Amino acid sequence: MRKSKVVLFIILVTTNLLLVPHQIQEVLSIQIFLFSLSFLTDVIQIKFAKHKNITPSHFLTINFVRILLCVIFLLPTILTYNKSDNNYIYNFFIVYFVYLFLDIIFKQKKTNKINI
Repeated sequence: MRKSKVVLFIILVTTNLLLVPHQIQEVLSIQIFLFSLSFLTDVIQIKFAKHKNITPSHFLTINFVRILLCVIFLLPTILTYNKSDNNYIYNFFIVYFVYLFLDIIFKQKKTNKINI
């Protein structure tokens, strides 16, 4: 699964840089932050899944912390908001939801392999 995350990261960075070539630093900061957040979330979820008394609230807490970290990441941009920051914020959320959507797909494929 980690190899597929790295491939996903490379594809998303390349696509994002092609679509927004004049904002290289912003694109890279967003991509690196979201990739590391996604990677760390997977590591934490795997560690939690090894415990016997795991509840859905554990995974909800992980996702809540993930959302809080995203808000903290965007907070400087939100506090010094200009109209030109719209593209940065839109870009962040588009990439964030792509990571979430593909996370679901990767996890679904993993559970299907286990059940077969």
